[in-house]
Amino acid sequence: MTLNVSNFRQEVSKFKLSNNAFNELLAAQDKLAPDSLTHRIDVTPALLDSQCSGALLEELGTVRNMIDHERHVLLIDGFKVDTLARFKSLIWTFGSLLGVPMVQNHLGHHMIEVYDRGGKSIEEGARYHQTKQGAYVHNDGVSDPVPIDYLILACGQKALLGGESILIDASAVYVELTAFPEILEVLKGDFLFENRGMAEEEQLFRAPILSFSDEGIPQIRYFRVYIESAHLKAGQPLTALQVQALDFLDTALDQSSVQHRILLEPGQVLVSADNKFLHTRTQFIEQHAPRAEISDSDCLATLNRYMLRMWLRKPS
Repeated sequence: MTLNVSNFRQEVSKFKLSNNAFNELLAAQDKLAPDSLTHRIDVTPALLDSQCSGALLEELGTVRNMIDHERHVLLIDGFKVDTLARFKSLIWTFGSLLGVPMVQNHLGHHMIEVYDRGGKSIEEGARYHQTKQGAYVHNDGVSDPVPIDYLILACGQKALLGGESILIDASAVYVELTAFPEILEVLKGDFLFENRGMAEEEQLFRAPILSFSDEGIPQIRYFRVYIESAHLKAGQPLTALQVQALDFLDTALDQSSVQHRILLEPGQVLVSADNKFLHTRTQFIEQHAPRAEISDSDCLATLNRYMLRMWLRKPS
């Protein structure tokens, strides 16, 4: 199959819900309440009355179609609010109506707060979303054997300086590597991955880095630190050929021709097909000292860089 990736260098496509659809979203949000035991909003998915939510249902279908069949990544405006609690409930409502939320950690949380806790590093065992580290190209689905259909990253507050999101098209990376068929063959083989943070007892599983969808679209599963850690834990060091393939892949991922940078503003939501787009972020400087925990009553304007993340599977 011949892949056309020349259009990727254009701006990321933008979308905004119509006033009618957004009002229907707010009506669904108003029916939500935090779980009485956990006090978390991400326990019960939002529901829609099909007779009263026609505009929202239609526009959610448009979003899914664009992610599934067109650009595979979309920037949605219009979710700016004042308080953290309101932001959480709004993003949870939107995400749980767009798809089926997936569990993201051993605690059973379906929505994850992405901010620097000021603790240990990725190399010391932390998950990426708990740190301020940049420059680790990955997709979020590396920790779950079953791929993510839709990745949501919603911006509540940006950093004082830096913190750009870097989006990397898996198809463009594949095209870069077609000149090295022996490297592609190694990447199609199984590597060890760890389900870091997904269970009380960490487990390893095997999966290829490079695979293809039913339509022949390249898909990449990658987070080098997690792969190297998994092979060390299993006592099965990466072979020289595997290390060489990862070096080639890292070099391809680092090319400007496959990347697009975007600085998410408060109230913007990025939705992507996780295994068709990798991502990372640039280094950033915060306005305040890091905090291990943040209260739902906090005003978003007072926070350091703060994002919400959801993993979704397509609705049946």
